[in-house]
Amino acid sequence: MNEMPQRLWGALVDAADIPEQRIWSALTRTEELQLTEQWLNCRLRVTGKTLYKEEFVTCGGVRLSEVDFRTMESRVCPGLFLGGELLDIDGLTGGFNLQAAWATGRAAGLGMAG
Repeated sequence: MNEMPQRLWGALVDAADIPEQRIWSALTRTEELQLTEQWLNCRLRVTGKTLYKEEFVTCGGVRLSEVDFRTMESRVCPGLFLGGELLDIDGLTGGFNLQAAWATGRAAGLGMAG
């Protein structure tokens, strides 16, 4: 499992009034509930992007070996069709990711249609 980006963790614990250096196992039940509330209901303001690709916060997704590329149907959960950012396809924002999203989205739609 990937770790949560440090800046996101800092914002969540700050909003929950928990010291940023507190480790998970040391949280009180009340702090766990406060943190859960922040995680589930947080609203993040996007103000743009940087020159250093700091806007990339996640990668990964469903393993490509778990997907039938003819239909984009999950091999693990039949009836579930996947595409775009749900798949473990990483690339720079723009052309590659957009093309992958469009192509896999179309294939998933056609796969669902049957």
